[in-house]
Amino acid sequence: MSKDQTKKGLARVNTARKIWYRVVGPKLFGQMELGESYLASPEGAIGRNLKVNLKDVTGNMKDQNAYVKFTIDEVEGTTLKASASGYELTATSVKRMVRKNTNRLDDYLVFKTKDGKNVIIKTIIITQSKAQRSVQKQLRLRMKAYLADEVRNNTFEMVVSNLVTRKTQMNLKKLLYKIYPVNEAAIRILQFAKENAVEMQVEEVKAESTEEAVAEEMDESSEEDEALPEAA
Repeated sequence: MSKDQTKKGLARVNTARKIWYRVVGPKLFGQMELGESYLASPEGAIGRNLKVNLKDVTGNMKDQNAYVKFTIDEVEGTTLKASASGYELTATSVKRMVRKNTNRLDDYLVFKTKDGKNVIIKTIIITQSKAQRSVQKQLRLRMKAYLADEVRNNTFEMVVSNLVTRKTQMNLKKLLYKIYPVNEAAIRILQFAKENAVEMQVEEVKAESTEEAVAEEMDESSEEDEALPEAA
């Protein structure tokens, strides 16, 4: 056998036949097609991650500032099935939220979902104007308490669903507005945490009522006014 024939034989053995596999999302997103992958073995795609702009999923231009993450976890024929594994806002959209003479409040939270998944949540609150520290603390506590309840009483997929439909964001904004006017109350990032991540314990929210918080701020403003010299 010639050397050329030997090389051809080896090429046939080593070259695996590749075909196209459709990647589809979970029922939450109507099992829509997320893309395609050209593979020789579909098992090699298990565990791969995809990041898709939310606008491409919902068809709504207002959703272009967010991304949904998916992880391929199942093979069915020539179809790769993916489940939701995260959510995040774009960095540019977060920058646009921030304004002068406002407070930006960021938090890092770890909770466990109803289906036993540890998740990391990074939040952001933007107030309409500068707020006292006592008010800022109250805003953080209320958001933390709401999200703890939201995550622990829902599966991970439902938590993502409530973010995609903006149900969580709207509820948070209404809740926090009762304490102090806010421009934004959003989840910057939602992702899986390591299995050994320590879940946070939520402090009991016993902070001041809206009226007391506003009254305190007005009293401090009055004291500052009294300290100013009168105009000649």
